[in-house]
Amino acid sequence: MGESVTAVRRQFPDRIRAIDELFSLSQDFREICRDFADAQSALERWNVSTDPKRNERVVEYRELIAELAKEIEGALDNVSVSPPPGTR
Repeated sequence: MGESVTAVRRQFPDRIRAIDELFSLSQDFREICRDFADAQSALERWNVSTDPKRNERVVEYRELIAELAKEIEGALDNVSVSPPPGTR
């Protein structure tokens, strides 16, 4: 599954089962997980950067990570409330 799902598992440790299930089923979810992991990696790099735009980029990546976390949480909530297959 790789680093992308590992980053999401660290963010939502109580929802690992749902993360793994959705990751295996949804290309869109896998892409969001990749974006989340990439944004976290970029934030780590900017946190130690000496670039004059460091503070601006740190704020931007924190906001992006928060937005992606909400999107991930929403996807996980949708899976959690969906009835099991064949019960509709």
